[in-house]
Amino acid sequence: MTARRTLLATGLALVFLACKRTPSEAPAASSAPRDVSASSAVGSPFTALGPAIAAADLRVEARRGLLGGPDPLLAAHQAVVDQHFGGRTPYPLAFQVVSAGPGKTAVLLLATRGEARPLAFLLGPSGERVWTKEHPIGGVKPGVVEPSLLSGPDGHVCLAWCNGSTNSIALRRWAEDGSAFADYEAFHADGCEALSALYWPHHGFLLVAATRGGATAELVTDDGRRAFGPDGISLPWLYRAPAPVSLALDTEESFLLFRLGQSGGAGTGEYLFANRFSAEGRPLWPGPVSAKRLTAPAADPSQRIRLDPAPDGSVRATLAAAPGAPAVSVDVASDGAITRL
Repeated sequence: MTARRTLLATGLALVFLACKRTPSEAPAASSAPRDVSASSAVGSPFTALGPAIAAADLRVEARRGLLGGPDPLLAAHQAVVDQHFGGRTPYPLAFQVVSAGPGKTAVLLLATRGEARPLAFLLGPSGERVWTKEHPIGGVKPGVVEPSLLSGPDGHVCLAWCNGSTNSIALRRWAEDGSAFADYEAFHADGCEALSALYWPHHGFLLVAATRGGATAELVTDDGRRAFGPDGISLPWLYRAPAPVSLALDTEESFLLFRLGQSGGAGTGEYLFANRFSAEGRPLWPGPVSAKRLTAPAADPSQRIRLDPAPDGSVRATLAAAPGAPAVSVDVASDGAITRL
């Protein structure tokens, strides 16, 4: 692990308290459904930056979506976007957005055909570009996949990725003004089909690399230490394909992990599973909770489960509808209580 300068952790309490919930108020399984603000159609991927930015929440990962054409929020920057992609933007573009301090939003754009050619920038309160990174993964050996945007302390912005040439998960961190702050080699991973990343105030950067046979999770502290040990924590499971996990902070000292999986070998039932872990990487439930059995196999096993935290500390997990398969939506409380909607 390398750090270009000493990393500070001041101001993190304010970041978390701004979105704090009371875990003791988690509902029982019979609780009535609650309204979750800033939601799009049930579980559907975002198709515009505005709704994604409105739904951004520091307790969950970056909001992701797909732009089918020019976005109104990027109108003032369209020339920069077009130039970055060689003069003509190759829609559809994948995007990720995270909050980066009061009124600020970090945006990552990725081509969906050919090379991803990531473009990252920070938008200010009036929609102005505070800084731009045309080569956010510059200086890295070839083999980068799964670039994942996340916030950081003190208005910092970070980008994590998997690197097949080094079998590692890496993290790059920029200061509030866009200057280079630190690079981390987070942990070793023999495989990485999907990467999940979330900044955890007071604790560090939560990273999970998933493969078909499970996942490896690591918590990299603000000063670059590996809180879950040199090898992270192993999360084995059975599923017919690699599936990304989705992460949410349910309290200041614990997090929830959601994923798709099967109860056994090929042909067995498919479920939405949930786990809860401590800041030390200890499981806080006896085992994974089967939040919901799917009525039909997931049409797209690579689909990310959308998470929407509620004020009472529970988290709504939603899997979008697909042909022949209705949307799945459940509320999961910190005590493991499930409300199936």
